[in-house]
Order: sequence, then C-alpha cells, then structure tokens
Amino acid sequence: MADWRQVAKVCILGDGHISKKEVEILRKVILADDSANKSEISFLNEIKSEAKSSVQDFDILIEDCNKLAK
Repeated sequence: MADWRQVAKVCILGDGHISKKEVEILRKVILADDSANKSEISFLNEIKSEAKSSVQDFDILIEDCNKLAK
C-alpha cells in the first residue's frame, strides 16, 4: 500500500510549485474537522521545504493550521 504522504508529495510537488488550487485542496482536506494535528503540520512544513516556490496562501494555510493545532 502506498504511503499517503509520498503520494500527496508527488501530486503537489510534481512541478515544484505549490499553487493556489493545491492550497485550496489541502485546506479542504486538512481542516475538514476544523483542526490540524502535528502530523498534518509536519507534512505541510515538509512540502514547503521541498518546493521550489509556493503561493502566499500556502504560508497562510500553515499559520491557520498552527493556530488550530490539537
């Protein structure tokens, strides 16, 4: 079985850039329960460090997740 983190990384970082659409999807999935856990925040920070570039909305998503962290 594929590791969800690896699959998501390939999809999100395929072109090296984290786009607005990708942030919208991540926001919808991660904050579906109006909270974020350490694993989800770790994943966001991991893909941020591996991305060549990202939209500002991605930084806002990370901030929002940190505020809502369990």
